[in-house]
Amino acid sequence: MSDEPRSTTPPTTGGPIPPKRSAPWVLIAVLVRVGLAFVVIAIAVGVFAKLLADRPTIEPDDSTITPPIVDVVRVEARAVPRVWDGYGTARAMGSAVVPAQVAGRVAERPASVEAGEPIERGGLLVRLDDTDYLERVTAGEQAVAGLEADLAGLDVEAQRVQEQVTLADSERAAAQREYERAQEADRRGALSAGELDRKVSSVRAAERAVTALRQQLDLIPSRRASLRAKLAAERANLGVAREDLARTRIVSPIGGVLQSVEPEVGEWVGVGASVARVVDLSHLEIPLRLPASASASVAVGDPVALRTDGREQVRWQGTITRVAPEADAGARTITVFVEVRQEAGAPGVLLPGQFVVGRVSGRAGDPMLVVPRRAVEDDRVQVAVAAGGEIEAEHPGASVVTPMSVRVVRHAEGRFPGLDPRETEWAVVTGGGLEAGMSVIVSNLEQLRAGMVVEGHDRGAGERSGREPVTRDGGEP
Repeated sequence: MSDEPRSTTPPTTGGPIPPKRSAPWVLIAVLVRVGLAFVVIAIAVGVFAKLLADRPTIEPDDSTITPPIVDVVRVEARAVPRVWDGYGTARAMGSAVVPAQVAGRVAERPASVEAGEPIERGGLLVRLDDTDYLERVTAGEQAVAGLEADLAGLDVEAQRVQEQVTLADSERAAAQREYERAQEADRRGALSAGELDRKVSSVRAAERAVTALRQQLDLIPSRRASLRAKLAAERANLGVAREDLARTRIVSPIGGVLQSVEPEVGEWVGVGASVARVVDLSHLEIPLRLPASASASVAVGDPVALRTDGREQVRWQGTITRVAPEADAGARTITVFVEVRQEAGAPGVLLPGQFVVGRVSGRAGDPMLVVPRRAVEDDRVQVAVAAGGEIEAEHPGASVVTPMSVRVVRHAEGRFPGLDPRETEWAVVTGGGLEAGMSVIVSNLEQLRAGMVVEGHDRGAGERSGREPVTRDGGEP
């Protein structure tokens, strides 16, 4: 190791080393800069003082200060209808599954009988082979004709037997007279013993003939009744045979649209087999489920506006025809039955099985105060009360902002042109000293304070009417 002393001079970077200034020069530079800064500040202060001295003086004019203008809506009591929304699925009031009532092979099916096609009441669906049924009808007709001929022959027989009875009675009467004469002759002794016996035998033979004929005549009514019973049975069989023959033509019992058709030509159809299903689209029913609280305000005959629950809404009109007597305790709902009548062939018809939303317009009830919904904040409304005293003298027609507490009974949608022709959202309120005829403020609410002087502009002025709106119940608050 070397014993030479180390250098304490920092290494150079390759450039020239600036000369070191002395302390007096540094002090002079600082003083110059501070002096310049004071000069600039002084100049700025002078300019500001000059501008402030030269500014024009404007005296305040209290006469130009006017109260802010706010929109107000007059409070009125209206009978607001209770309107409820419910949901349900449409079902057809008229539909039929058409079965085959007789067995047979399908002989005919019209080309128009396809699913989705309309069909009239009594329109042919399919026709079965009717050969066997025609033979049964013919056999029945022959049987009926034979029995009718037997009845006609029995009437002739009864007439002839009656004639024979008449003749036999005459013969018996003649034989009786001969017997009586023979008895007279026998008492005189002018008649032989054998002759009287022959007269008695003749009388007895005549009586037997009359009795046999009468018996034959008496049996005719029972024979007639038996023939008539057989005739009735054969006529019933003939009627069944004719019905079976007619049933080979399977027709639609109602008018509507074919949902499905099962058999094809040539297929065998058994008794009770389903042939087709027909749906009547002109008369539908929707069991609509509403909140249980709606039971007091809906009744039979109330109108119902129906619509689909989707982006593209289709609307229909219906009427409540029935109300279920019991409420669903679990779902807290009641069921009303809405009937819809429509033209089956029109576009956009309501289809069975379609889910819809129904809006029921119930009874209005007693009139209550209504105010715009946006005027209610924290159960309070701002009312423009007519100013008096000095404020009235200084600003004629001005009002003072006065907060009032209210209780919201329910909300509703609709239009009251007499109050505000543009407002659609309303609140039904009570309490807080609010009365009909007062003016509720509906604009600039966030800028208003109690006691402020404002000038109210009535939004419903000049358009007063008594027309009631169609409203939707917003439910209990």
